[in-house]
Amino acid sequence: MKKDLSLRLSLKERVKMTIANAADSYAGLFSMYLGEEVSTSHVLRITHVMLAFTCLVFTYGNVMISILFLLWFIGTLYDCVRAGIK
Repeated sequence: MKKDLSLRLSLKERVKMTIANAADSYAGLFSMYLGEEVSTSHVLRITHVMLAFTCLVFTYGNVMISILFLLWFIGTLYDCVRAGIK
């Protein structure tokens, strides 16, 4: 039983490490594109804003859904401002 638990934890740690490495690579790509060092959390926030904006743009058919996506987009922008992203 303990052996199974330790294998699960090691798999969980490997998954966390893989995701962290991918996020660091993505941050490096953003840093190269912007010409300044960008942290991983800022990159994930910027990606969140881009996703919210894309969803907002492509929901022009229904007013209620567009309003929900607009609120989501405004919320992500506010989160970026709180985090110190210009």
